[in-house]
Amino acid sequence: MKNRGKRSGVRRKAIGVGDSSSSFNGKGMKKSKVQKWRKGDSCVSNPNIKTHRQTARHHSRGFTNSLNSVLSQKLLAQHNAGFGDSSIELDDDIQSCGSKSVVSSIASNCTNATFNKILGRIVTSQSSLNTQILAIVGAVTDTIHSSDGEQTDAACCATLLSLLKSTSEPLNSDQKTAALHLMSLLLRRVPKSILQVKSKEILNALNNNTAEECEQQSLMKSLIGCWTLCLRAQTQSSWDSVLIRDTYAKILAAAVCIKPKIRKAAQHAIGAILRGSAFMVTDHAPPFHPAANDTSAFCKNCLESMKAAGNKKGISHVLVLLQDVLSTFSTSGIKSTCDQVLSVLGSTDMVLKKGAFITMENLFSMSPKPENLTADLNCKIINVLFTLEPASDPDVLTYWLRAMEKAYCNLSRIHKKPANVDALMDKMVTLMEKNPDDKVFNSFMVVGSLYPSSLKKILPRLDALYLSKGYSKKGEIEKAMGMAVHKLGPREVLSILPLKISGDSDLDGDFPRSWLIPVFRDHVQETELGFFVEYFLPLANKINETCKSLAQKNSKSRSMAYSALLQQIWALLPSFCNRPTDLVTSFPSIAKIIGKTIESKSDIAVEVLNALRKLIVQNLENEAEKSVLCRYAKNFIPIFCQICSAKNEKNLKDGDDGFRLSVLETLKFYLKISPEQLILTTFEKCLKKLNEEEERLMRLEKEEEIRKQNSKPKELEKIKEEKDCLESWCCLMDLCIVIVPHVPVVGLEPVKENLSRNLQSSNSSVQKKSYRLLEVCPGEFIIEHLALLTTFRSDSSMPVKVANPSSQAPRLRCLSNIIQMLDTPQVEFIGLLVPEVILCTKSTSEKARNAAFDLLVKMGQKYISWAPNKAPQEMVQRYFELFLTGLKVNDPHVVSCTVLALARVLFHFKGETTDEVIGSVCDIACLLLGHHSREIVQSALSLVHVLMSGYGDIMTGKYLPNLISGLSLLKNVSSYRKKIKDILRKLLKKCGFDIVSGMLPDVYVKVIRNIVKSEKKKKKTTGKDETAPRKHTSDESFLEEMDDDDGESDDEETFSKFNPKVWIKEDDDVLDFMDASASQKITTTKPKIRNNRENKDGFKVAKDGRLIIGDEDDVDHKKVDSSKASKKRKADEVEEAMDVDDTDAKSTFSYQAGGRGIHRPINKKSKADENKNKSKKTKEDGKYNYSYIKLNPSKKKNKHETTKKLKHLFKKRTN
Repeated sequence: MKNRGKRSGVRRKAIGVGDSSSSFNGKGMKKSKVQKWRKGDSCVSNPNIKTHRQTARHHSRGFTNSLNSVLSQKLLAQHNAGFGDSSIELDDDIQSCGSKSVVSSIASNCTNATFNKILGRIVTSQSSLNTQILAIVGAVTDTIHSSDGEQTDAACCATLLSLLKSTSEPLNSDQKTAALHLMSLLLRRVPKSILQVKSKEILNALNNNTAEECEQQSLMKSLIGCWTLCLRAQTQSSWDSVLIRDTYAKILAAAVCIKPKIRKAAQHAIGAILRGSAFMVTDHAPPFHPAANDTSAFCKNCLESMKAAGNKKGISHVLVLLQDVLSTFSTSGIKSTCDQVLSVLGSTDMVLKKGAFITMENLFSMSPKPENLTADLNCKIINVLFTLEPASDPDVLTYWLRAMEKAYCNLSRIHKKPANVDALMDKMVTLMEKNPDDKVFNSFMVVGSLYPSSLKKILPRLDALYLSKGYSKKGEIEKAMGMAVHKLGPREVLSILPLKISGDSDLDGDFPRSWLIPVFRDHVQETELGFFVEYFLPLANKINETCKSLAQKNSKSRSMAYSALLQQIWALLPSFCNRPTDLVTSFPSIAKIIGKTIESKSDIAVEVLNALRKLIVQNLENEAEKSVLCRYAKNFIPIFCQICSAKNEKNLKDGDDGFRLSVLETLKFYLKISPEQLILTTFEKCLKKLNEEEERLMRLEKEEEIRKQNSKPKELEKIKEEKDCLESWCCLMDLCIVIVPHVPVVGLEPVKENLSRNLQSSNSSVQKKSYRLLEVCPGEFIIEHLALLTTFRSDSSMPVKVANPSSQAPRLRCLSNIIQMLDTPQVEFIGLLVPEVILCTKSTSEKARNAAFDLLVKMGQKYISWAPNKAPQEMVQRYFELFLTGLKVNDPHVVSCTVLALARVLFHFKGETTDEVIGSVCDIACLLLGHHSREIVQSALSLVHVLMSGYGDIMTGKYLPNLISGLSLLKNVSSYRKKIKDILRKLLKKCGFDIVSGMLPDVYVKVIRNIVKSEKKKKKTTGKDETAPRKHTSDESFLEEMDDDDGESDDEETFSKFNPKVWIKEDDDVLDFMDASASQKITTTKPKIRNNRENKDGFKVAKDGRLIIGDEDDVDHKKVDSSKASKKRKADEVEEAMDVDDTDAKSTFSYQAGGRGIHRPINKKSKADENKNKSKKTKEDGKYNYSYIKLNPSKKKNKHETTKKLKHLFKKRTN
């Protein structure tokens, strides 16, 4: 309707109540006496009644004269113009503009920050209160301006006080509300010293002008705010004043007002005064506020009078006030008030009971000062609360429990143990039995952690509750028992609740308390390690003997139960080794057992190794405990070395690799605290064994060469011997890799000869392990022997790749460490490394590719840092020149690697690259786009994509023609559609559709339109602008894009981080995860699926594992491809199947011609043949066993046909 008025350009006047045209409708019937509008004018009419505007004009005139201001004539005229006080109706936008003009005119003269903030909020609202605020702000501003004063907060506040004290023309309620609101905002910024000096004047002005206006909520809220700010600023001695006490009494009276806004404001003010006064927040604050006793007396009297009058609502209001301020009372005030609050609990009203319990809960939870709430008073309140336990209502009982919890927590803070905490814990367990509520469990956990001694009598009941059938909160019981184990310790808990496990199969039952063992494992810490030696070790030995005896008796089920119990007991050892309190005295008694357990290579040895690692890590800085562990290094390290070098022994089980890796990890930690001489001795022995295995391996290789020369067949024993020798050498090499970081540089000289031989080996495993050994060597050793890494090079422009793909990653990491440690310029060394690193950018190993890209960046950074006197742009240009050699090689793979390396370096050094380098790289990329090699074109597109990502503005401006010409040279665009789409998206974002589509060939137009269409669709569905290119937030995103050479599908529009998947390789048997060899069945490569495999029962198995079970009649028939058959064809087959005789059942599902098109019958029978066949049918042949007839057809024609079919069918059946 409003739009219609705007389109016509005419503003019609509203028709008043007395208009004759609006008194009757078109039918001559009289309408109701309300204001009517013509059609289309209901939103733009101007009412004739102006009562509020006239009242505002009258009030404005009244108070402006009292201030001797020109507000009534000047500002009110602007105000009227802004709010449309005329007979001409204004649009909404004109009205808002006018109000802004009024505010801007007042703000131009106002320099007070508080007033300016208020004026900024009033623009959006046009209430009567805001009108008065505008007028008062203008009057105050004019008054101060006329006296040439500064508009400070104190000056504005003084002007408002003079306004409130004026008696010539008193302010009405709206004006008082506006003035007090401004006053409450200004008093926040007035210095406290002024409020202390002028307190009497301020309070008198506030009290005199508001004596008769206590019923207005807005006015009282502002008044209470002013009172609060003034009273909070007073000193402690000024509270002896009668005026201040009377003012505070008014706030107390308002705290029980029936009007909610006034009541809430007063309650908040009382809490702010008692807790946040100026002298209460100092370091030497008194125990309680001087007004606290007045507040407690007021609350006590109110509760007494309201209980006598039966005023439940008033009692609830007082309880809400006490919930905030009861903790600030003095000792006598808390005692007297609590007596009244606890007496409320005798009421039958559940709401009052809940409010009383919440009041008591807040009293303790707010941590009152010990001088106010003493320990004796706390205990007395707890005793009274015990007698007032509600038993009828579970909800009220929860509030009572929370109040008791907070009371005990506060008592624990005062460091005193109550006498009846056991009774409370007993009550909580009773509630847990009857009503297992989470709140009850939380209260039990809090109180139990504060008073652990009270848990001793409760533990048997918790055990019985856990073992009861059908209990739903067993997890909470485990947490409660775990808290008891943590607080009391395992020794105390087991003295109350013994496990009842003797290790004798004849005496032990079903281990009812075995559920405690996992609880101990999760919660035992900082306890006695000696208790494990005393209690659990003998039990574990006895259980182990029982397992062996049961295994000999072929009692498998019982033997497996004891075996699982044995593993659970040994799993407790890491928990007992978690910061033990008696490590110095107890470790010597268990050290020998730990060594024997590790030597046994059993399943429990992994837990023992975990415990040993935990002991070492937690005591690296504790000299006493560290010396005890170091004393047994000479015993443990030989055991570790023996296990790690025993790969080819026959006594090792399947899946021993996991145990061996655990031993290596433990050896790493133990070497940190071992003596240097022991490390050197161990390393020499390992190196000696390594050389022996290496000589043996070389001997076998020579024998293999002789056998090949003589053309003799390879013996099976020799193959096995060579394999075992290589495995043993690898195990010893792993051991050396762990030990070398802890060996001094002087002791690493023998390693040089070993590395010089093995780095040139043709065996990939030997070469990889050698590079891993070189990687962990100290930096000083590697720098001294750089020839180990630079020997394997040729004199050609590009290197010969001697490192196997599996060895490239550790070799590149070694080079990266060397580059970081080089302080002196080594430009020639970097020049030698660049070609090799470039070739590794397209390695088959992802780790090698990542290491190559990382090394390229680090070499560039070092290249720049070695020339601090030269500009970085110049050094980056020189670094780019090292890559140009690879572009001259007549090898597509080398050229492709070089282009990728250029892209990586260009992506990283965005800020240090000049326009000349960008132009040269752009020309190279555009030239290579027309190359016949697919590999080179893919790398060139990646380079273009990097140029568009990092240098989009330059590429779309200066070098746009070159880029377009390069894309025009591209052949077979559909083969690179993904990368091309990414580039075109960036071009469309920068240049737009018209420019890009006009410059590119016609083969790209369809692709561009498809991009625009898909992006519009995405933006419509997601609400986000998908046209924006993907931003590379890190170097990893660049690596993902560079590695995605084969991702040319349109389905993958975004790059995602590498997320390795894991498969389980299963045979016909189900995988047992408890088996030690289960880890061998887990692989990161998708296993091959055997198609058409049949089950033992003869059923076929689908690809997803489903069994295909068919009918007995269909076993010999071929599977019908139902997915390719149409619905019509299926219906025809069903109808034909119903019409055939029993003798033709075998051909029921064979194809028969019928329908239209290619399915029409070719050999049609004549009518004579059909009649001949009909005559041969018997009476029984005409009967139908069943028929599909649609009984609710939608069309009349189909309905007629259905009726006809039914009649025909019934006619046949009756015959």
